[in-house]
Amino acid sequence: MFVDILMCTYNGEDFIELQIQSILDQTHTDFKLIIVDDNSNDRTVEIIKKMILTDKRIELHQNKKNVGYFNNFLNGLDFVKSDYLFFSDQDDIWAENKVEIQLADLMLEDDNVLMNFSNSYLLYDKIQSQTNYETKRDSYKIKTYYSSPIELALRNIVSGHTILIRSNQIPSIKKRLSKITDIKNLYFDYILTLVLLDLGRIKYINESFVYFRQHLNSTSTKMRMNYYKYISSNALAFSQISESSRTAKYFSILNKALIKKSNLPAHIKLLYQNLIHRNSLVNNYDFYQIDTKPSFFSKIQMNLKLFHLIYLQK
Repeated sequence: MFVDILMCTYNGEDFIELQIQSILDQTHTDFKLIIVDDNSNDRTVEIIKKMILTDKRIELHQNKKNVGYFNNFLNGLDFVKSDYLFFSDQDDIWAENKVEIQLADLMLEDDNVLMNFSNSYLLYDKIQSQTNYETKRDSYKIKTYYSSPIELALRNIVSGHTILIRSNQIPSIKKRLSKITDIKNLYFDYILTLVLLDLGRIKYINESFVYFRQHLNSTSTKMRMNYYKYISSNALAFSQISESSRTAKYFSILNKALIKKSNLPAHIKLLYQNLIHRNSLVNNYDFYQIDTKPSFFSKIQMNLKLFHLIYLQK
């Protein structure tokens, strides 16, 4: 089965060669690595062109001007031709069986499962010979399937470098995302996940296939510096593009409650919405920190705690 892998680059000379090589070394060899460079001014393009000489599976596109992280990925969807699409960062390292295992898994799922994603290892320095890496997520707190955007309203457990989607969803994705008027402080992978949950289901694979590099210059690190601002911006954007009025209303109220600490009416509305959607919101483990299925009264208590946390914005 032929697949596409979309990588967006910008000034990634430090790690780009290792990442590309880890993709070229995949056990599943039938793919096209589509690289869209966002007008880098370092040696990134030079390194990519050098690697193209030895492997024609690499396809390079260069932006004439810098369009930014979000638009670079969005525009890169135009170059996809296969039935399945992986997303790649420029500074990680892939395990050699990533494509093989994730592809086989999604191909066996029903058509309404539009995406799968996995856990990943945290990479602080070099690849080690042993396998005792710290994983990014507590996997026992992640469900196998998700079917509602509200389930992930307050917690983005999906990292872009772990995502595999069905490419037949790209027209719907582009149509939705093109309606967003302000892309500042948006995570492409988070909005993508919410859109696909608006359209169908997504699946978690409880394995790690990527060594996720941790460094101060990464896009994800910079955007995590202000968590509530990030959640608020993404909530506002998704409230504008969700085709479910019920979902759009929830994300709109979430945005208003987060954007201004003293907005008590919005916090009361959010509390009411959280109680309405209490079954979905149980999955926001970063806030609730629970290990067992809660009772009805526990859910009410949890939502009051969430209300308190958001109002204080700690």
